[in-house]
Amino acid sequence: MPTVPCNTQNDLRHQAYRQSLTVESLCFYITLNLKKLLFPLLAFAVPMLVRFTPEALMGQYIVGFDTMAHYVPTTLLWLDGQVSLWSFIATAPLLYTITAGLTLASGSVLIVLKVLAPILLGFLGLSMYWYARRGLAWSPSKSLIPAIVGTIYFVALRISWDALREEIAVIFFFVALTVIAIAPPTKKFSWKRYLPLSGALIAVVLSNQVVSVLAMGVVLFTVIYKLFRKERINAIRLVAFTLPAAALFLVVFYLSPSIPEYRLIFGFPSTPDSWLSLFGYTSYQSMLYSEAWFLLYCFVPLLPLALLGVRHFKNFQLRIWIGLILLAAFVPIVSPSNPRLLMLISYPLVFFTAEGLSRLKAVQWKRFGKPLLGAGMVYLASVTAVFSLGFMTYSPAAPFSYFAAEGSNNHIYQIPSSMLQNTVSIDDCSDTANTVQWLKTNMDSNSVLLSHRVLYGWALLELNASQVILYEYDNPAETAGNLPGSYSHVYLIWWINGEGWHGLPAVPPVFHQVYQSGNMAVYTYTST
Repeated sequence: MPTVPCNTQNDLRHQAYRQSLTVESLCFYITLNLKKLLFPLLAFAVPMLVRFTPEALMGQYIVGFDTMAHYVPTTLLWLDGQVSLWSFIATAPLLYTITAGLTLASGSVLIVLKVLAPILLGFLGLSMYWYARRGLAWSPSKSLIPAIVGTIYFVALRISWDALREEIAVIFFFVALTVIAIAPPTKKFSWKRYLPLSGALIAVVLSNQVVSVLAMGVVLFTVIYKLFRKERINAIRLVAFTLPAAALFLVVFYLSPSIPEYRLIFGFPSTPDSWLSLFGYTSYQSMLYSEAWFLLYCFVPLLPLALLGVRHFKNFQLRIWIGLILLAAFVPIVSPSNPRLLMLISYPLVFFTAEGLSRLKAVQWKRFGKPLLGAGMVYLASVTAVFSLGFMTYSPAAPFSYFAAEGSNNHIYQIPSSMLQNTVSIDDCSDTANTVQWLKTNMDSNSVLLSHRVLYGWALLELNASQVILYEYDNPAETAGNLPGSYSHVYLIWWINGEGWHGLPAVPPVFHQVYQSGNMAVYTYTST
């Protein structure tokens, strides 16, 4: 048998050794990158999948009050050409631009909104993760805590239920906060650092006016803070790159309707304001009491850990975020109401919660000789899962006890009893669709449908905008009696008498039922 020369054997050994090194290096490189990608991937995927759960349970129907009452009709009307340049700018158009474009491409506004809502919550989790990772220099595992809890805690899920414009604005707000946090404190200037800040703040303004006010307030106090610390150059740069967004905000404010979303109305006990009574408040003190109870209702499960983290986590921007919202709570606001504004505290609060949880590493459980970190993680995971699952999976007809109006939920118009509803319950969705289909078949060219705001989106999904008259929350009988011209039929969709939602259990007697599907019915107006 021929033998292999010694030199050849050595060459073969060296070649095999080099190949093994190459393979090991490649495996190490892949493993390292997978570890780097794992946490941001979880920060995106977990919120997205959780938010998709109620969408899946709703079947072909979408989740969210504003989603059906505002996003659907606005998108359809824009696609129908019923928008001007000025109204486009004044409505903070970023979400509607996205929905209109995707609807034009896909052909279904319902599919677009059904898919878009979970994706947006995923991006919110990712933006919170990167703020913690890059802006706060937290570890990947610690950064994942606010990203997950801050998106699937029931208050965050309630925001994602129908406040998609607000959600997009918060995503870009966290991008802006990240840029502010990593901006170099030296005289060295970097366009790559500051241009994203300007773009993110402009996107906030184009997304939601209320979050825009919050963002501008945080930036303003950050500038004052930097001047106080004699960081004059950084303060000037921050002002310069905020000016485009501030100018755009003033334009949006100027072009907004006569009663914009953020109009402020004051009310005091000695001179009770009629606007306060709209929200069920008898006095200014009762409003403050109601807000205090709402804060406890929303956040008491997180407060033990959050209060533990307050002392050690001294982030200026997140403290100002909470402070500005609490300050705004002293001012009665027409729309959105104060409780809805207070829900924005959930995002900065989870960072204090994460800090408080990490502090439990240093606290020993004397009986077992182990740190309390494990118990804290079990507690946080338990309260988040129990409330979130109860909110997502129980139906409005038999809600989870914590969210039932008959129980501790005194703010049913702010925290709904279940996510499994839009403007109507999951149990009434198919019947509502049936009534609209009946109208589509039976309405002639001289007929018109009177639509409450909650059924406006449903109507526009099947009927032409010219066939539908929106009366918002007014009395339908008065609207029908004041219609100009004459119609062969004036129709109305509502629940059957005794089952009505939104403060109208039964329709006025001038309307007579002509069609019924389950709890939903079509009525026709008979003039007296």
